[in-house]
Amino acid sequence: MDTKALKALQWKVFQNVAAAQLVPLMRIGDELGLFTQLADLGPSDNARFAKAAGIHERYSLEWLCAMCAAGYASYDSDKGQFFLSEEQEAVFAREDSTSLMIGAYDSVASLVMDEPKVRAAFKTGEAARFFKPVYKSNLVSRWLPKIPALTEKLSAGGSFADVGCGHGVSTMLIAEHFPSAEVYGFDFHGPSIEEAKRLAADAGLGERIHYDTRSAKDYTGSFDVIAFFDCLHDMGDPIGAAEHACRQLKEGGLLVLIEPFANDKLEDNFNIVGQMFYTASTMGCVPASMAQEVGLALGAQAGPAKLGMVLQQAGFSTVETVATTATNMVLCARK
Repeated sequence: MDTKALKALQWKVFQNVAAAQLVPLMRIGDELGLFTQLADLGPSDNARFAKAAGIHERYSLEWLCAMCAAGYASYDSDKGQFFLSEEQEAVFAREDSTSLMIGAYDSVASLVMDEPKVRAAFKTGEAARFFKPVYKSNLVSRWLPKIPALTEKLSAGGSFADVGCGHGVSTMLIAEHFPSAEVYGFDFHGPSIEEAKRLAADAGLGERIHYDTRSAKDYTGSFDVIAFFDCLHDMGDPIGAAEHACRQLKEGGLLVLIEPFANDKLEDNFNIVGQMFYTASTMGCVPASMAQEVGLALGAQAGPAKLGMVLQQAGFSTVETVATTATNMVLCARK
């Protein structure tokens, strides 16, 4: 046995367990507004923070120390005060921040809660059933400009359909950035569509965006651009969904696909980003797809080659990867 390799593996487990143990503390911090409270207070000792937050001092101290140990909060040892740096505020405390990532822990907590269902699915083969800041930072300012034809179409009043729009975050970004465009949002989940309508109305976009409860294979219309934002791999029949999109596109229309970043070779995804996405895929994406018709189960690490094959089987003549980041990739397909 290689002692050095053994110790490295043990340390890796220790790191992962330490990270996992943060999940309940992060959820508590978010639900009780502790990050926001610390940001608003500024540098404070534990007693002042606990009083302002309305929590017990002993629990407060332990939570603050855990956050500092993780690098999620800061401590001034000379003054005995805890605080959030500007960067920590942006990532954990400010809802309007384009760098906010606290919501990622909602997803992690849901994976733990779903463990019994997914464990059963491992045996039977049956299915069980951290995007807003990313989209605000990248969608209209970095990703879509990589597709000049899309910008031209929507700026000139073209039609855009967001399939699998959820609560409509990306749909509203499109409507705001392209005020002349006709914008539509479709999702099979009725409560999400109702929430999307409410959010659009609150943002003054209620008259600009047309939402409807439709699946990825039964919406109708004729569109210049159709988009699947972080959802095609979750669908049971992604080829059928892409075929339907191809039929609904106008001549010269574009399909835009945003997916989690992945390399085509499995071994090239064996890193921290791959670990995160494969875990989420095992607990969420694959079961979600297998719960639906066909159940192709692309998973969150399909890679551009496999996604390209799906789109080509659906009838698209060209597929191009137009942009990549550490966590996302943007593909554009043409009829």
